[in-house]
Amino acid sequence: MVSEALQRSVLSYMHHQIIILDEDIDSATAVKQMHDAKAETIIVKNKNDEYIGIITDSDILDKIVMRGEDSDKVSIKTIMSSPIITISAKANVREALELMRLNVIKRVPVTDNVHILGIVTQEGLANIIRTSVLEQTFRPYRTIIREHYKPIMSNLGFILQFAGFLLIVPAILASLMGEVASAVGIFLSVTSMSLTGFVLNSYGERMPMNLRQASLLMVSSFVLLSLFGSIPYIYVDPLPPEQGPVTLFINSFFESASGFTTTGLSFISFPEELPKSFDFYRSYTQYIGGLSFVYLIVAFFYPERKLMHIRGMIGGGNLKVKQLILTIGVIFSFYAFILVFFLYLSGQTDILFSLTLIFSTVTGGGFAPTSTALDSQNNIELTTLMIGMIISALPFVFHYAIFSKKMHTTSVRPELFLYMGIIVICIIVFYFVLSKTLEVQSELMASVFHVISAATNSGFQFLDIAQISIEAKVVLIIAMLIGGTAFSTAGGIKVGRILHIIQKVTGKKFSSENSGGSISAVASPYNKRYLTIESKPTKIKEEEKIFNEAIYVVILFITVSLITGTIISYIDKQNFLDSLFHSVSALTTTGLSTGITSVEMDPISKIVLIINMIVGRFEIITIIYLFVKISKKKQQSRPH
Repeated sequence: MVSEALQRSVLSYMHHQIIILDEDIDSATAVKQMHDAKAETIIVKNKNDEYIGIITDSDILDKIVMRGEDSDKVSIKTIMSSPIITISAKANVREALELMRLNVIKRVPVTDNVHILGIVTQEGLANIIRTSVLEQTFRPYRTIIREHYKPIMSNLGFILQFAGFLLIVPAILASLMGEVASAVGIFLSVTSMSLTGFVLNSYGERMPMNLRQASLLMVSSFVLLSLFGSIPYIYVDPLPPEQGPVTLFINSFFESASGFTTTGLSFISFPEELPKSFDFYRSYTQYIGGLSFVYLIVAFFYPERKLMHIRGMIGGGNLKVKQLILTIGVIFSFYAFILVFFLYLSGQTDILFSLTLIFSTVTGGGFAPTSTALDSQNNIELTTLMIGMIISALPFVFHYAIFSKKMHTTSVRPELFLYMGIIVICIIVFYFVLSKTLEVQSELMASVFHVISAATNSGFQFLDIAQISIEAKVVLIIAMLIGGTAFSTAGGIKVGRILHIIQKVTGKKFSSENSGGSISAVASPYNKRYLTIESKPTKIKEEEKIFNEAIYVVILFITVSLITGTIISYIDKQNFLDSLFHSVSALTTTGLSTGITSVEMDPISKIVLIINMIVGRFEIITIIYLFVKISKKKQQSRPH
């Protein structure tokens, strides 16, 4: 590193802070011209234009000021250092420093053998070498930051700015309704998101991302969205006032994460006591987090071919960007309008209440605007919500195909049939065990509603799940773990992966298209959408990769659920099955509760559930790809 700097030409480092004066000029005039030109050095020449000496600040101090001489009467030729020592413009830094060392001088004029071109100083060259060494030392780190993290920072900045823009809607609603605390809290969140997004966008660099970067981007997005989304909760403070600042932050972060991840677990027992606009804000965060707005934001800044890594992770499936925008922006808005109308027919005349409830339903969220939102005797309302929950758990491509003549539902039918079969079986089993252990007014409706709520990872309930039997809880746990279909707002393992495993084990091919919800199935360069000619070995290898990924997801979901359930059970001294139930509910972003999720929970248990919610939002897929990345590095580092 040092040798490279020493070999560079002196021309690269010389400066021009010099003036050239005749030898007969008095020192006072020379100093004035030196000051006016902001020069550090005077080169002295004779009447024949020959360079005969050099004057520096130290010459002026030692030979005039310290001796008390009259500068008006002292010519510069009497104080100059002579003869002048110069160096050729062809010389390098090493030669310049060696020349200074031998002659015990600190600066050398650079010449082309006719004129003086500039000057190099010992201090300047030392600084250059020091800077060069530092640059060489930190260049690898700068490269890592530029290539690995700047793309994430840039895209994260755009996401936060756009999310801040979207949250203006509930902020304006709160202002119009005169709910000051709610309005201020949401506006503070909007401002924080926008400013942080601006800073990240300024330091970031928009570049293509690999799969690992896309994973980090998505997780970072939901962590920061949950963080800034907790500001309104902190400001409004809807939880018990005796909590300290740390507890208030954890509880608020929990509520915000539950919203953006569409989980629906909540410490708020009576949401009807909240301002109505704040209730709307809670469901609106589920709308932003559930309907792939994060992917759509990034989609505005990348060509279609560069989005493959992100699409599968966030729920785009086989839809193109324009198709996904239509599905989310138009089709789901149409669904919401129709479902609000049905709620009106059920007797719910408060439009804002209905809209809040439907936002939470079609995103598989589970936040209810009041503690009495679900009337077990109102079959029209319950049926409307069940339709909304099923909509949330079906693939985006299915919704688009219904309204499009260019696309058919053939590719997703096997997965849909399997999903509906799972729901029917779970309903039958749940109804059988429920009727034996708990007396409710309508056992069939209760069974259908709660199984659909669990299987779609929505989290609505009107039963006291703490009172149902162990067998009934196990049925709901299984339904939550399996989750919804691929590329939907639902969480869980996803039925598509179950279908892949069945296909691999049985050797039967149920569909020629990718219906498994695998990132690999979408992002792979071997996907038929991106490659017309596909060799058989390559196809087999890709199918093997998808199968392995599905197995990893199943194992991780079960393992993480057991571990986190054990932690909650141990820390909070709760029944293990109930703790496992909550662990699964958070990890699958469902939100069903047996009642142990409350403000009295230990902070560690709350943090565990927060981690489960955020990791579960991406079906633990980020852990898999982090592991794959590490494995590849290990393999490359092995000697051959």
